[in-house]
This record gives sequence, structure tokens and C-alpha cells, in this order.
Amino acid sequence: MHSLNRRDFLKLSTLAVSGAALAACAAPAAPAPGAAGEQAAEEQALVTYLIRTDIGAAMLEWNDAAAAEFTELRPDIKVEMVGVPWGDYNAKLLAMFAAGTPPEISANYAAGFPTFYANNAIAALDDFVAASDVDLSIIEQAALDAVTREGKLWAMPLAHMPVIVFYNKSMLDEAGVAAPPTDANDTSWTTEEMFETAVAMSHDVADPTAAAWGMVFGPGQLGAYCWGWGIDPFNNQGGPELTEAYQTGKITEAFYNRPEMAEYFQWLVDLTFTHGVAPRPSDTDAITQTVGWPLMSGRVGMFVDGAWQFTNFVTVQPEWEWGAAPLPYGPAGITKPPLFNDSWMLSAGARYPEAGFDFLKYLALENGAKLYAEMTGFFPANKQNYNIFFDSMLSIPNIALSREGLEQVFTTSFALGYPTPGKTLDGYPELNTAFNQTTAPIWNNETPVEEGLVALQTQFETIIATKA
Repeated sequence: MHSLNRRDFLKLSTLAVSGAALAACAAPAAPAPGAAGEQAAEEQALVTYLIRTDIGAAMLEWNDAAAAEFTELRPDIKVEMVGVPWGDYNAKLLAMFAAGTPPEISANYAAGFPTFYANNAIAALDDFVAASDVDLSIIEQAALDAVTREGKLWAMPLAHMPVIVFYNKSMLDEAGVAAPPTDANDTSWTTEEMFETAVAMSHDVADPTAAAWGMVFGPGQLGAYCWGWGIDPFNNQGGPELTEAYQTGKITEAFYNRPEMAEYFQWLVDLTFTHGVAPRPSDTDAITQTVGWPLMSGRVGMFVDGAWQFTNFVTVQPEWEWGAAPLPYGPAGITKPPLFNDSWMLSAGARYPEAGFDFLKYLALENGAKLYAEMTGFFPANKQNYNIFFDSMLSIPNIALSREGLEQVFTTSFALGYPTPGKTLDGYPELNTAFNQTTAPIWNNETPVEEGLVALQTQFETIIATKA
């Protein structure tokens, strides 16, 4: 697939503006935000909704159910879904903009929100919100913050999920070690404590067919788990709050070759090749090919990943006890879990912005949001629907968490977290590919950490130069 870059976007955006101008000659002007149903009376408003076709059956069923119900509620609006897989999502959006027919509603998949915000391709929602008199306080504040720029709201969150630690409690019990706490404010839960717990669970690591590993702790998106080390890849002063790129969407500098980053990367490599508490990439790949997510094998004690992995427990329903905990405090005495928001956007230049916002409001704030919590398995951003998710998770066999504990894992992680790079940086797919390809020799222990980080720094400097 052709990667989305700024030059391509600007070229096609120019075409989109021209196409929109031509379309305006033949179509009624889109109305300003106001009461529902103010579209041109002589025609049914058409809301084009760009969806993913590869995100799972539950999500597809929700899209169908939500569109059908909304159409019943608003017969003056027709919802037309256009489906593409993740890898083609950006290309389809570009094509629709270039044709002068951007979809009313799309989601922050692939490059998503940061790219379209950086290129003025989405509409601020504040005037629509004010005209509709909707209550945004029902949305998790951290989710709203993730899509707020320059004091304006640019998308509507449907899901918001922190990176957490999933664990196999049966393995913990067998090793005689306690389960992690559920409160992200508990500073006793550290990377060192996690490591010691992993050591207790690991055995037979020289034999991949019999091995049990205590933990999997990856680098995070573009290395974002380094936040616990008090650093960030894109500033040389501290954590993500000091990285301007996370607000503008545009990377202008990288600091992968700083000594603190080498310490963090070395810690990750040593988990596997010095201490043997984490599987080698080849072991992880083999397990993944057999059972999917490696924790489901019953041979991994703890796994750091996004909260969307609860869907695996819904599907697999393992026979062993399991639970979840917050991301541990790193060597800098900080825990800052990356937060993944799934938000839906209203395109700038869409033909029916009023109808588009009405559909967006239904999806995020009304019964569409309730259906989302009931049907998809993703943690909702709408706080009114939290209980739907918690009830669903607590019904899964062998969960070793109380309701209070499960809620605490999420709510305290939200308070301490920060939006992940993949949801904030323009052109993230290209950056992610470069990061994964360049760091692979490090994770395979084929290249020394410092040497590998020099290569990574060079790669990102090249990317930055091409985007200048």
C-alpha cells in the first residue's frame, strides 16, 4: 500500500478542494450547525460512513445495528457504509477527498486523527456540540483530552483503553507470588517487582517446547514504554508532556541515541537474553501462530498490552485464573500508561455536516454508544456505559478480580496515562514500519543496543528531513 505522507496529502487535498467547489455548483450548500433535520428539505441527507472490514465480526455487527437503528430514528438521513481493511483505510480516505466527496464520518484508524488534524481535513466539533446542547461530561475526560487541540474538540471518542498488565494468576499461585495491585497509584508495583515476579514463574527456558516465561514487556509504540524511565523519543528533557509533536502531530526531532534510551532498550533485551524471563521473538512468533495472543498459551505469566486484549478472554475463556493490573512504575519512579482512544471524525468539506454530526452524536453519546459497549468488547469512552463492559468481563470464567479491582485498573490508569504516539503523530504507519524494521536486530540480539539505536536515530532523522 502507498504510505500516506504530507506531500501526497497536500496534493490530494488540493484536488479535494477543487472537487468540492465543483460539487457545490450542483448541490445545496451544507447548513451551519443547528437543530436536527435542517438539511435541504427536497432531498434525504446522505451520511457516508467509512468503516473497517477487518476489525472483527462483533464490530461489523455493531456497525450494521447502529446504522439500521439510526436510520429508523432519522428517516430523513441515509447512512451509507463504505468498508475497507486497515491497510487501505488511508488510501480510501485520500481517494474520497481527492474526488471531492470526503466521508461525513471516519475513524482514527491507521494515520487517522493526527494526520487529518495536521492537514486541516477534519472539522472542529465545538459549534455542533453547542448547537445540540449535548453533555460531554459523560465522556471520559482523558479521552476528550486526547482529541483536543488548540482548545477545540476535533473528534468524538467511542473507546479509550490504557496499556495494562494481564496475568495468569494460576502461574502466580504455582510460583508462590502475589498478584499485582489494581491501583495505579500503588508505587510498590515497579518494573523491578515485576521482574522478580517473572523470575519466580520462569522455568525450562532453554527448551521452547517446555518453557514457561514470566513476562512479555515490549517497547511500546515507537518505544513509548520508555515513559516509565522518565524519557520520550521526541524530546531530550523528559516525558511525553514535553513533546510538542504530540500536540502538533509533526515530528521535528528524535533522540533515540541518548544514553537513557540505551538503558531502557538494554533492560528489554536483557529480559530475554540475560535473564531468560521473556521469550525470544522467534518463540513468541511460534506461540502466536499456534494460539494467537501468547498469554492464551498458558505459558506466559504476565503480558503488557492494551486493554483491548480483554476480547481474547471473551473468546478463549481460559481454564486458568487470570487478572489485570496497571503498568508498573519504572526506574524514574513514574508510571505513565499509553492511552489508546478510538475516535470518530467529521470530515471538513463533507456535503452534509449537520447530518454527519447527528450520526456521530448517536454513535458516541446516545444508544449507538450503548450498543458499542454491549457488542464490541472494547472499553467505552462513554462513562454511562462502563457498567456494561464491567458486567461483561466479570461474567468470563476464572477472572480473579473483584468489580472494584477491575474498575480501579482502568480509572487510575486513565488518570496517570498519556495518549499513545500512534494516536497523536502524523504519518504514524510509516514511522511504525521504520521503527519495527530497524529495531528487529536489537530484539533478536543480533546488534548491540547502542549500535542499533544509532541506526534508528539515523532512520528517523531521514524521515524527519523528508517531511520538512
